[in-house]
Amino acid sequence: MTDADLGRPSVVLTGRFEKDHERRYAHVPFEVPSRLRQLHLRYSYSDQIHSDPTITGGNTLDIGLFDERGTAEGSPGFRGWSGSNKMELTIDEVWATPPYRRGKIGAGTWNVLLGPYKVGPRGCDWKVEIWFDPGLRSPWKMTGGIARRVDPDPFPDARPGWLRGDLHCHSLYSDGDAWPPEVLGAAAEAGLDFLGVTDHNNVAHQLAYGPGGDGLPLVVPGIEVTTYGGHWNAWGTDRWWEFREPEAKAVERAMRTAAESGAVVSICHPKPFGPPWEYDVPPVHGIEVWNSDWVKLNSVSLAFWRECLRRGRRVAALGGSDTHYLHRRDPDPRHSQRLGTPTTWLRADRAVESILTSLREGRAFVSESARGPQLYLDRDPARTGWIAVEVRDGAGATLQLVGPEGTIAAAAVDAAAWDRTFAVPAHAPYVVAQLVSPTGELRAIANPIWAEQL
Repeated sequence: MTDADLGRPSVVLTGRFEKDHERRYAHVPFEVPSRLRQLHLRYSYSDQIHSDPTITGGNTLDIGLFDERGTAEGSPGFRGWSGSNKMELTIDEVWATPPYRRGKIGAGTWNVLLGPYKVGPRGCDWKVEIWFDPGLRSPWKMTGGIARRVDPDPFPDARPGWLRGDLHCHSLYSDGDAWPPEVLGAAAEAGLDFLGVTDHNNVAHQLAYGPGGDGLPLVVPGIEVTTYGGHWNAWGTDRWWEFREPEAKAVERAMRTAAESGAVVSICHPKPFGPPWEYDVPPVHGIEVWNSDWVKLNSVSLAFWRECLRRGRRVAALGGSDTHYLHRRDPDPRHSQRLGTPTTWLRADRAVESILTSLREGRAFVSESARGPQLYLDRDPARTGWIAVEVRDGAGATLQLVGPEGTIAAAAVDAAAWDRTFAVPAHAPYVVAQLVSPTGELRAIANPIWAEQL
């Protein structure tokens, strides 16, 4: 539908953000009359640039929407947030632009949520146009289907009781380019047993994925809570968590509340351009030490996690591909182009609650892919103070055992099936196992065994 077909907007909102308002959300109210069936919003702003944190000098303005039920933390009035990814959106009684929620258009005060992520030197002038009942039909039709292929090259067997998965991915319900069923089908092709679905500041995608299973990966419902000082994932939750307050205390409070509610909470990609994590580390279950391909600055995330261990924090190393695009030919180089890169392996049953429990307890290792090396680290049942290491499909790599003061031991992995036992120094509070390639890249990392477990 063209501008002429839309006619004049029913409401026009305008304003300006200066530099001192950067990374602080604003709620802009407008009145909605009764008996409406549809709202259409379009926004624009000056000196527009991409949200990529490496691009500066202009403006990036995020948008979201609350209905008449209010803007309070956890409010059912939250209709969705799309960052700067979509410049127009429609809310209808029976359909909505992903990731926004369809449903009744209640009369009363609604609020446009505006977040000036970047404000350039000339300030940010913005305009929001709103049409009441423009009569738009849904342009959103799912393309593609759910793949159930039999791979001609079967994936290597894992130990009994271990599952492969990807904990971090995106769809059209945030800034990805594929529908959830397409993403789930691609995860099946990648050999995954479970998929953590984590669109930005939204949970509407969870219903679109369904539960998985029946030959497809199990769906672990989640959300990537996207704040202006860092991102965090929460799995096992069906609600949105506060993302608007940039202050450290507010972010930490939201993470604690999510964990206390039963969600598994993990810090995402604490590395340059991740974006990095700018807050302290509240009690969390995990840290994403490996996001996308290893060479994409993940050594910084690994160092972040190791410092937490040195401080005595019992926090698991996790991984996620952060895959956004299945169709684009020019995807964002920060993100993996394939689900399962890397793969998080969990000792768990094929049930969502068992997967969540394993994440909480750190019964996991991370490998470069679903075909990558498998690295199992256990206490040696025959000898106190010793550990047992098993490596599958890691020939040519070097096994390193690492404690708080550095490398404890190292050995060349010279066979496809390889195992060894090692004595742990009495003074070491924990030991981590990792596989490193001849060029120094990490190929797999196992979570620590702590001294009292030996």
